[in-house]
Parts: sequence; structure tokens; C-alpha cells
Amino acid sequence: FIAVWTLLSMVCGLTGAALLSSLRTSVFTRLGDRLMVALWLGGVLLATALLTTSFIVPLSPLIGGLVAAIPVSLALRSQRVRREISMLRSHLTPVLLTVGLTLAFGVAILTTQRVTWLDTGLYHYGAIRWLSEFGAVPGIALLLRQFGFSSTWFALAAPLNAVFLEGRASAVTNGFVLVLSSLHCLICLIRVFSKRSTTSDWFILFFQPVAVLGIFSTRLLSTVLISPSPDIPVIFLTGIVSWTILLSFDSPVDDQTKYVGFHTDLVPLILAIGATSIKLTALPLLFVASLFYFFCRGFSIQRLWMGTVVIILLLLPILSFGVITSGCPLYPSSVLCFDVPWAVTAEEAKATAEVTRGWGTWFGSPPPEANSGLWLFWKWLNSINSSKLIVLLVGLSVLASVPISKESRTKQNFSYLWVLALAFVGSTFAISQAPLLRFGLGYFVLSPILLAAILIQSKFQFSLSKAANPLMPSQFQKLQRQNLFVPLFLTTLIAVSLTSSEVRSRFLLPPPFADVEVLEKQTNDVTYFSPQNSRGVCWATELPCTSNPDEGIHLRNPNQGIEAGFSREPN
Repeated sequence: FIAVWTLLSMVCGLTGAALLSSLRTSVFTRLGDRLMVALWLGGVLLATALLTTSFIVPLSPLIGGLVAAIPVSLALRSQRVRREISMLRSHLTPVLLTVGLTLAFGVAILTTQRVTWLDTGLYHYGAIRWLSEFGAVPGIALLLRQFGFSSTWFALAAPLNAVFLEGRASAVTNGFVLVLSSLHCLICLIRVFSKRSTTSDWFILFFQPVAVLGIFSTRLLSTVLISPSPDIPVIFLTGIVSWTILLSFDSPVDDQTKYVGFHTDLVPLILAIGATSIKLTALPLLFVASLFYFFCRGFSIQRLWMGTVVIILLLLPILSFGVITSGCPLYPSSVLCFDVPWAVTAEEAKATAEVTRGWGTWFGSPPPEANSGLWLFWKWLNSINSSKLIVLLVGLSVLASVPISKESRTKQNFSYLWVLALAFVGSTFAISQAPLLRFGLGYFVLSPILLAAILIQSKFQFSLSKAANPLMPSQFQKLQRQNLFVPLFLTTLIAVSLTSSEVRSRFLLPPPFADVEVLEKQTNDVTYFSPQNSRGVCWATELPCTSNPDEGIHLRNPNQGIEAGFSREPN
């Protein structure tokens, strides 16, 4: 996992740095900010590029390497990018590298546990396997309805999950999200102790740990973390998009920098599009980021044209993938579905969506004499463990909105209002669609965390200004070079972890999935493997594996087999 994360960091960092260089942004001037923005930008762009490639060829490790090599080679041709690499290398002291390795090792101990999340066995890993072995397959939703869910996150994982690994690397991408989160917190902590912090730094210092604590607050979410679930990157990207919005207002924009600001504001929009391509629960991110881009510094036809082009180009792959797999670009929504031989019906799409989004039917019908709204709320509050936490977070968000609005007017910093808007739109969307913590955690915590960041930044700056001998950057760097505690801590961490036989067993490779007993079955001319368990989970079973294919399913081209896809009409 650590080796894969290192490789991903290089590829994503160079890809994102090349994009930032071409945008010539004026806001992300601090090296740490540019590094984190580049890593996230590179990650969402690489995932989109891989999904696009799946239309042509399967996403094998070789193809994944070739796709990654293209932006890397282009980035290294840029003199500006090479200059940033040299600058980054000059700041990487041995202690900082050791701290980074320590964080990665800790995340690896956590994420290399056996994957047990039910959805991974049901369709996450199956979708990854199909992309890795066959690419985008027409009509695959007829084999299993959940295979119609489109996600660039599965495309990013596909080249990293060769068949011989038996699912051992399925959690590597979510582990990468935790590594990026830890690295970001480390950068912000260094700024705090060297008296260079901003509100955006405190926002990250609060958001990342709170997101992790929120994930571990319920057993279900902690299980989701150790999986390839797209819920995890969407949670963290919610904070990252908010952070880039806060950063975009850190520096005033005058007449000479308006054009540069025009490009800078594309960054949160691109990240929001990437999050939406990972999972449709990020639609509030896309909505607010689009409004932010169009109106944050005054509406113009140029902004409207540029933003629309970027949105269409970056969303086109995921919409096209939805048409290929299910006939519906926004599956499981039945909106804009195409009349193609492999399409699912509108009723089938709606039924699939109701499993998670139709929470009004989760608890049955209310008694005739009861108020349906109050009855449904009471059932939800007492039936789902995380519901009380959601109510608490929403209440804190409402209370935090008033002082944040006052602070925004006082400081003339309108980025606070944009983050408030994202919190409101996202929370409303999550509650209306499916009030579950894993779908809305990122939105629920935005307002309280922003208020805490604003208050702490003002008080922390004051306390540091009164300090007799504040720790300045030059002193901090000198302390870094002399400090032997961190390397010793890493050595101790590795030694202690190896005393556990369970950790030793996965020191080189994580454990494989659970074994599944299957029966070979046939529906029409489609032969498949059916798992013999109550949940219908396939895990790493040979493709095609499903428990309940469509009754009318046929091979689109019997001569080419499952690679050519499926349809409802016999050839």
C-alpha cells in the first residue's frame, strides 16, 4: 500500500502541478497549498482519464501505467513544474520524510485489514474487476442493477487490482485519501507552530480529524472506510472544495489580478466535478461550486462560457459511462434515459434508487391516526444509530450560521458565505435523499468547523503576538533537522506493530476476501456464477457473478461472449 501511495502521489502531484501551472493561479502561492491542491486535482483528473480510457480498452495495470505516464511526461516538460519540484525537494528534510512515512505506516496498518463492507462484495469489487478485465461493458446493469452505478473511483482502483491479488488491494484508494488527509494536517500544523497559520489552515486542521472521527463514530462507517467505497473520497472532497474557496479569498483581487482570479476559481469547480463523477451525492458540491465560479467575482459571459465548457467536458465521461452500462446517464435516476437494447426500464431504475434514497418507505406505513411526518422522523431517529448525531450536527450548523454571517460582513470575506451555502444545500440534499451519515457527513460538519476555525485563528494570532519568544520558521526548520524523536517513534511503531501476529500476517500483502461458494447457472444464453449466501455477495468470484440477473438478459454478441456486453433482445 505504501509503495502504491508513493507512486500515486508522484503521478497525481505532477498532473495537478501541470494544471495549476497552466491556470497560472495567484492564490495557491504557499508551497504546501499548491502541493495539496495538485494532489487532489491530479487524483480526480487521473480517475476521469482512466474511466474515459475504459471505453476503448480494459484498465489493466499496463494500461493504467500508460495512461498515468502521459500527463507525467507532459508535466516534466514544463519548466515551471520542474522549478516547483526543485523547491519541494529543498523543503523535504529527513525528519519531514520520516514523519510522512510514519503517517503512511499508521494508515497502512488500519487500511490493510480484511475488507468486510457488504457493498464491496456485492458490487464495488465486481465493478472494479469488470473495468480491469473488460473495460466499459454495455448493459452490465442487466446482470446486476448496482453495476449500473458509475464512479471514476472504481476506474482509479481498476489498474491497481490485478486478478491475481484476489481483492487484496481493494482498499488502497481510500487509504490514499487518508494519507492525503494526514499530510495536509501535518502541513497546517507546521504553519501553526511557526506562526504562519490562516483561517483555511485551521479549517483543515479541524475538518480532517472531525471527518475521521465521524467515520469511526459508527461501526458501519468504519467498515466502509476499509473498502473502495466512493463515499469516503466524497466526504473529504467536500472539505477540500470548501478549503479552496476559503483560500481563493485570502488574497485581495485588484484590476491587475482579476484575470488570474478568473482561472483560480476554476480549481474548486474542477474538484467538485471530480467529486460528482465519483458519486452523485456530491451534486450539491457541483451546484454551489458552479454558482461560485459564475458569480463570486461578478458575472460575465466569459465565465459562463468557460465554466459551462469545463463542466460538460469533465462530466461527459461519467454520463457516457452511465449510458453504456444502463442506458441512463444519471442512473439510478430515470431522467434522460436512452432507448437502447440494453437499457433498464424507468421502473427498474426507480426501484434501485428507492433502496437507498427512498427513505420515506424504509419503515413501512404510518398508523392512520399518526402524523406521517412526525412518525417518520421518530422512526428514523430511533432506528438508525447515527441519526441523533446528524440532528446534533444540523443543530450546531444552524447556530453557527449567525456568527459566521456577521464575521463575513465584518471582514468582507464572502468565502464564508459560500461555505455556509454549501453546508445548507448539501445538508438539505442529504436529508431529503437519504439521511445517513456516510452520505452527508462532509456537509453536516462544515458550518461548526468554519466557525471554530475563524474563532481560533483570531485568538491564536493574538496569543502568539504576546509570546516572548515565538517559534519562527527558521527556528522550526533548525529544530526539524536536530530532532531525533520522530525517526525513533517510527522505528518503535514498526517494532511494536510486528509483535502482533495479525499485523505480521499482512505486513507485505493484505488478506484476501472471504471465500464464496458458487453454483454455475444459466439464463437464456448467459452463463454466470451464483453465490450461495443469503446476501448474494460475490467478493472475488470469477466473472460474471450475480445472484439475480434480469430475466430477459442475452449476450449482445454470442461470438464475443461477455466482453461485448448484454441486452434484452436476443441476437
